[in-house]
Amino acid sequence: MNANVATAAPAPLLLRRAGTLDTIVALVRREFWEHRSLWICALVVQGLLALALLLGRIDIDVPAHNLTPQQMASIFTIGQWALAQPLYMVMAIVVVFYLLDCLYAERKDRSILFWKSLPLSDELTVGSKLLVAAVVVPLGAFLLASASDLVYAAIFAVRVPHAISWNTYEWLRTELVLLIECVIGVLWYLPIAGALLLFSAWIRRNPILWATLIPVVAPIVEFVALRTHYIWRFEQYRAGGIWHKLVSGPDVFEKAGFRNLPPAGVVLDTLNFRGIFTDADLWLGIVAAFAMAYAAARVRRYRDDT
Repeated sequence: MNANVATAAPAPLLLRRAGTLDTIVALVRREFWEHRSLWICALVVQGLLALALLLGRIDIDVPAHNLTPQQMASIFTIGQWALAQPLYMVMAIVVVFYLLDCLYAERKDRSILFWKSLPLSDELTVGSKLLVAAVVVPLGAFLLASASDLVYAAIFAVRVPHAISWNTYEWLRTELVLLIECVIGVLWYLPIAGALLLFSAWIRRNPILWATLIPVVAPIVEFVALRTHYIWRFEQYRAGGIWHKLVSGPDVFEKAGFRNLPPAGVVLDTLNFRGIFTDADLWLGIVAAFAMAYAAARVRRYRDDT
């Protein structure tokens, strides 16, 4: 990364604009200037998927002429949901590395001295990085996946016209399922984002190594010293997500069979929003995330490695 180019570009914006909102926008733009993988990886993933659908082999093992409109809508929406998952998984990995690098890199290349010379608080700077990881990137991934679904549908319509049919209502319902999945995932994993930010601000060398070693070594040390597994169970619980509470009732896809296969949007009828948003662990995790982000800002104030 060219530090001079990366840091000099948004500086006039920050100095020229007095409003807090404009400053936050400029800080967010700075993150995408300095960490281009946040948008390049998303475009590469979607481009490769489109290329694979366009040039690769598509083999859908279904009767060619006996599909009902419901079955065609089900194939369409389940494919729509499945094709969005690679983007979300790749961007989750990209965001993890971004959070570990964003505060460490500015100390490493000494650009932190330039940013501290501007009238910007540490809380605002760290908050903009959490905003990018928890709001801007997930929202951008959702919008890109939604736009890509239209391209994929056009490719499918040309290559396998007998297997799918466009259904605007079911498409919108499936997009709503994907949006809910994205929002709940962000809220549940927010404390992990806060912890990674704290690692990036606190660790002097190799934050990626430390962030990998500590979750692995801590359960081992606990078991050797105390013969208990509390840390490991907590890590499994937090990593596994809150998904088991999201859907109430039986799995509508498990025993449906192909003849009665429902579209993906039917999941909306079984979502347990009350169980999700009244879950104490969800809100405690959000509070912990903001506490760790604040701690990262305090550490950044006094640590510049000079």
